[in-house]
Amino acid sequence: GLCPERDFKVECGGFSKHPVYSLKHVPDTSLLVTSGPPDSSVQVWQVSAEDSDVIKSMGTIVTENSTGQPWAKIATISARVPWVLHGSTLDSVQITEVELRKNVYTAASQDSEELSGLAFLDSSTVLLCCARGRLCMADVRQPQHPTQAMPVPA
Repeated sequence: GLCPERDFKVECGGFSKHPVYSLKHVPDTSLLVTSGPPDSSVQVWQVSAEDSDVIKSMGTIVTENSTGQPWAKIATISARVPWVLHGSTLDSVQITEVELRKNVYTAASQDSEELSGLAFLDSSTVLLCCARGRLCMADVRQPQHPTQAMPVPA
């Protein structure tokens, strides 16, 4: 086992009500986002100034129908403003502006296949990897309702 005194030094810390399965830094900010069971919500944290050792909770990004879904996979980018890409299933993928917690994009897929990962390719394109191995891409510049994640050709 790891011993705190011998194997690592805690420099900053915080407590979470949820288990943390994924943690991402939001580029160009002092913010972190985490996700984990029991639902697909995303927690937003702020790393305090250098003279403090606290990471404080700034709130939660709750998705529609988040209860009963697996924990959300997350990715971050800070192109125009800090965004978090999050979702647990193909039909629950969203992009949320982190600081305002405003939804800026919702994928209009009808498929509820579970996601194993997701990523920003650039500020306009996201890549979604389904648990069964299917890759999908979505262009976030398209209007929200007709946009569907299209399978990537083999």
